[in-house]
Amino acid sequence: MLLPILLALWGLAGCATAYVRGETALRQERYDEAAGYFIEALATDPGRIDARTGLGITRYKQGKLDEAEDALRQVITQVPGRSEARLYLGLTYLQKGENSSAEEQLTAVLALKPHRRIAAQIERALRLIRSGPLSDDTRMFVAASLEDEAEWECEVRDAERQRCVYVEPVWPVYWHSYWYPYWYRYRF
Repeated sequence: MLLPILLALWGLAGCATAYVRGETALRQERYDEAAGYFIEALATDPGRIDARTGLGITRYKQGKLDEAEDALRQVITQVPGRSEARLYLGLTYLQKGENSSAEEQLTAVLALKPHRRIAAQIERALRLIRSGPLSDDTRMFVAASLEDEAEWECEVRDAERQRCVYVEPVWPVYWHSYWYPYWYRYRF
């Protein structure tokens, strides 16, 4: 009875490790390695949304736009409020030249109330998309600016998660040691 539970936990631990390695590789721009880790995480747990999102973003970064579209559409089908997946799906459509689909996804991201900086950037991108056909250079510039804002937002989110915890100052310990005789300090 205990063995199946331990095996299941071991499998989930491997999935988490593959996902974390995939995230790390993605942030370090090692896209082939990241894709492998995300695929490994999905092999262990096919319903894992964050791994599928990571795979979609990785495929986008690799320039494999059809594969990115497939992965990100699956994420949005399961979790329509996943803003990162919607943003990268919009970028995928933008890179493919499908402006109406890109506009639809970017508008959906705005409806999810993202950070004000990325919202402002999306609004500027939407004005350009609606103004008419975009040259390849303009399309690449818009996509790069939205990617930069998305990465900035991710870095801010990570920094907030890793915020320092209040630690009691060390100086009272030194004062305490200073005021008590040597034999008293070391008897505990």
